[in-house]
Amino acid sequence: MKQMKQFFSFLFFMLLATIQAGGQSASDILAYIEKYKGIALEQERRHGIPATITLAQGILESGAGKSGLTRNSNNHFGIKALGGWSGGVYKAWDDEPQKSSFRVYASASDSFEDHSKVLLAPRYRSLFSKSIYDYRGWAIGLQKCGYATAKNYAVALIGFIDTYKIYAVNGGVKLRAGKTVVIKQTTSSAAPVFDDDVVMDDDEVSEEEQTVKEVVTRYVVDINDIACTILYPGTTLSSISMQYDIPKDQLLEFNEVVVEEELHEGDIIFLDKKKKKFTGPKDFYTVREGDTLYGISQQFGIKVANLAKMNHMEVSEKVMEGDKIRLK
Repeated sequence: MKQMKQFFSFLFFMLLATIQAGGQSASDILAYIEKYKGIALEQERRHGIPATITLAQGILESGAGKSGLTRNSNNHFGIKALGGWSGGVYKAWDDEPQKSSFRVYASASDSFEDHSKVLLAPRYRSLFSKSIYDYRGWAIGLQKCGYATAKNYAVALIGFIDTYKIYAVNGGVKLRAGKTVVIKQTTSSAAPVFDDDVVMDDDEVSEEEQTVKEVVTRYVVDINDIACTILYPGTTLSSISMQYDIPKDQLLEFNEVVVEEELHEGDIIFLDKKKKKFTGPKDFYTVREGDTLYGISQQFGIKVANLAKMNHMEVSEKVMEGDKIRLK
């Protein structure tokens, strides 16, 4: 795990995000697949790494090519400038106390090739016994081998592959969870034929796909005129730190938490300080079951202390269902 922390930072992926001047949408992701599938298939042919996995990792870790790191360095996989690297470097925040140095590549092809070299290391050797069509096995295997620190990294990869039908890039199919990939027939001129028990209908929603979709429904571009995003499956606060070039300790401060473990998948992440009051049209909020004062402060972009003061409450005080909470 320590070795991988030296090599990778896991860039933040958003299905409907705002990144600097432009937005990242489903069309951006589809465009990324179309643009880089040839390179990914070449890596599959040369090294035996599934194009589906390469593309899903590229989308997840580069924000579909929209991250500052990728745009400024052609670095699609967050590989750091270590291990005798003699090329150019690009500085960005991740989980270190100072900006880290990441490799700069002359082209996207060079970045994809370097990514393949990392996966050819002995620690990932067991993955190559799996079929190139077994994207589920590869995704789960990558997480087990310590590729990513995000707990839901495999779920994220599988969810994105299923959502955007990336499995079709190399002639594969949508795979059913818990089934061994069995190819009944394959020839040089025809696509492989899979055992019926393995194949999931394209329109059937996998559990991983549903996980991603549920988080997407909570996405917001900004709250209270403050830029924010959410913690997606397969990402970490370090991912967001590098994506937006904001030190992780500042992100903790903006979101009024002490340690990263207080944040959970699907949580709103503010990219700047919250305000003293809500500037939108709503004056009050009616408390729902399960609400907390902190959760309401995140929902409306108001500092917890200010929200408590407006409502003559203590910061740690519980709110009750049906209570009216003043927002301004």
